[in-house]
Amino acid sequence: MVLHHSQGGGLILSQRFLKTGEFAAFCNTTKDTLFYYDDIGLLKPLRTASNGYRYYSLNQIYMFDLITTLKELGLSLEEIKNYMDKRGTDAFVELLKEQDKRLKEKIDQLTRRRRLLRNTLALAREASDVEEDVITIEEMPEEYYIASDKPENSSEKAQFEAISRLWDYCSKHNSYDDFVTGEIINYENIKNGSFAVSSFSSYINKKIKSRYLHIKPAGTYAVKYIRNSYYALTDEYRRFCAEIAELGYTVCGNLYQNDITNYMSERYADDYLMRIEVGVKR
Repeated sequence: MVLHHSQGGGLILSQRFLKTGEFAAFCNTTKDTLFYYDDIGLLKPLRTASNGYRYYSLNQIYMFDLITTLKELGLSLEEIKNYMDKRGTDAFVELLKEQDKRLKEKIDQLTRRRRLLRNTLALAREASDVEEDVITIEEMPEEYYIASDKPENSSEKAQFEAISRLWDYCSKHNSYDDFVTGEIINYENIKNGSFAVSSFSSYINKKIKSRYLHIKPAGTYAVKYIRNSYYALTDEYRRFCAEIAELGYTVCGNLYQNDITNYMSERYADDYLMRIEVGVKR
């Protein structure tokens, strides 16, 4: 912008024109892109001099940004031009409302992906600090999980289908915080000695409204880090509960297993680091 003094001493705001190269630099684009937009009538310079030089206004930077945003949201240049030709109409307003909704969805998706990466990084750091095969007794706050329906049976096929349904639900509802899946063994299956999986689970960082929400109660828990394969988990659970009894505690709640490292960070399945915990009392 250029400011000029009026005869009365006041200031008059005058429009400064930008040459194509200057405007391209402002918009972080190329002159060729601007020439193409001009040719198709999408964004024409505000004026063209007799020598053929194109000049743009600062206000047109806003229009270029809007075009770029709509492109990134998947609209073709032809679609954008059609809507630009209808600026000020209800159709244009509806377009902006719809694209605002899509942009929010993309932001939510990116936020979730960043949260996934940060939480996975935290797990990787946790893995380097833990002491394996040692039971600790800890007071733990209430925690939340998305939990699958009970697998139809103990076959690998049934368990895979239950995990697939869990991940499908979590993906559609942005309802998971780690790249890992855990499992929950309910108290009845601990008591009867089967240690059958009651549900597969995915940790979430806050309580939500969902029929799949599982609340892990606050309370006293025995905690142990183990390194083994998934196929050895039943034996690990039995050993864990026996060791708890030797420490003078009684199991009184569900058992939770969560991966700390898995196929993403370990080459061999026998090297997966897992955290198991179960509610206990004296």
